[in-house]
Amino acid sequence: MKKTTNLLWGGRFNEKSSNLLKKINDSIEFDYKLANEDIMLNRSYVESLYKANLLSLKEYKKIKIGLDQIKEDIKKGKFKFSNAYEDIHMNIEMALKKKIGKLAGKIHTGKSRNDQVATDIKLWIKSKLGYLIFKINKIQKTIIKKAENNLDVIMPGFTHSQNAQPILFSHYLLSFFEMFERDKRRAIQLLDGIDECPLGSGALAGTNFFEINRKELAKSLGFRKPTENSLDSVSNRDFMIEFLSLLSILSMHFSRLAEDFIIWSSSAYDLLKFPDNLCTGSSIMPQKKNPDAAELVRSKCGRIYSSLLNLLIIQKGLPSGYSKDLQEDKEPVFDANETIDLLLDIVNEMIGLVNINKEKMYNLANIGFVTATDLADWLVMNTNLTFREAHLKTGKIVLMAEQKKKKLSDLSLQDLKRIEPKITKDIFNFLSIERSVSNKKSYGGTSSSEVKEAIKRAKKKI
Repeated sequence: MKKTTNLLWGGRFNEKSSNLLKKINDSIEFDYKLANEDIMLNRSYVESLYKANLLSLKEYKKIKIGLDQIKEDIKKGKFKFSNAYEDIHMNIEMALKKKIGKLAGKIHTGKSRNDQVATDIKLWIKSKLGYLIFKINKIQKTIIKKAENNLDVIMPGFTHSQNAQPILFSHYLLSFFEMFERDKRRAIQLLDGIDECPLGSGALAGTNFFEINRKELAKSLGFRKPTENSLDSVSNRDFMIEFLSLLSILSMHFSRLAEDFIIWSSSAYDLLKFPDNLCTGSSIMPQKKNPDAAELVRSKCGRIYSSLLNLLIIQKGLPSGYSKDLQEDKEPVFDANETIDLLLDIVNEMIGLVNINKEKMYNLANIGFVTATDLADWLVMNTNLTFREAHLKTGKIVLMAEQKKKKLSDLSLQDLKRIEPKITKDIFNFLSIERSVSNKKSYGGTSSSEVKEAIKRAKKKI
């Protein structure tokens, strides 16, 4: 009888795999990260085999003890992952064989690597989502603390990168709280959507006459229910795409925050300063203090985007059922998760440690006729003008102030009456940036009273 060319599938082959095939086919160099999930899966699966009378109680216990020993070996760093066994599934099975003999071969009864890997990666993503939610909460707590410590700091609010209307810096910070809250909700929704177990689907058609109770199997692995269709189960990677989409949106929010901080820390703005431990120097210019941490947060967003695009491209041309192309699904997901882990920590530190230049923020908020909308609104409230008419007259007043090189509040009442005779001296009570901010009392507005309420609501969300 010929020697088996491969322990897993070599029965119908006469020749061994070429070295090049092994190089492109083997995945243990990256899917070793699924070791704990694969052991968890096998422990639950052998229980199902026992309940289906496919294992004796003695065999069942022996396999479980062997799997627990392997888990402990991995934890202690004693386990050696081997390229000789292609992937994490065979590495675990062959390690089990070394401990308990050929009995280890029974753990694959009724299952395929197709449903096994789909379940492993779902278990892995479920655990990462829980950690992600925890880390987002941590950032949100840092934002609340920073907002409370800078509650009444006035800064310019920008549109088109130009001074638009004065706002509170605490209001600005809470805008990112809301972005991260949406990210958190997406993570929670994905946790619910991912809660179906593929195991028991076999290669694509389900199991034969082995009476595997998929509902019990799903619950034993912490899933709400089994998947509905075995063919879809083995090829479905939507949940991985959704995970990468979530990480992409989260990293985009990080990048926007970093962009603001980078610009505002520049000499031209000088609205905030990064501490030394989040900056680097120049190799040639001794005076430089570069916001490298924030810049790398901004750039790594693109790295996560590329992981999402990578997986979408892998999926777009696949036929029904499992194809080996799907082996390429893990590396972009692992890389994106490692990247977001780093960003979660650095962004939290960046928000907590950045120093605010309150005086410069206030002075910059006074530039650029930022209370013009307040003037237009006053005209609507105190005359018979429509807003469009008030907008036009206010624009003319701004033009006059610009020509006179004065602030709106520095124009005389006589100047203002030339444009609109119904203006009274009461208007000067509404042209300061302090009054502009305090008047924004609509729900979610930038007034101090509304920001305080927003902080209360935010605290309840975490």
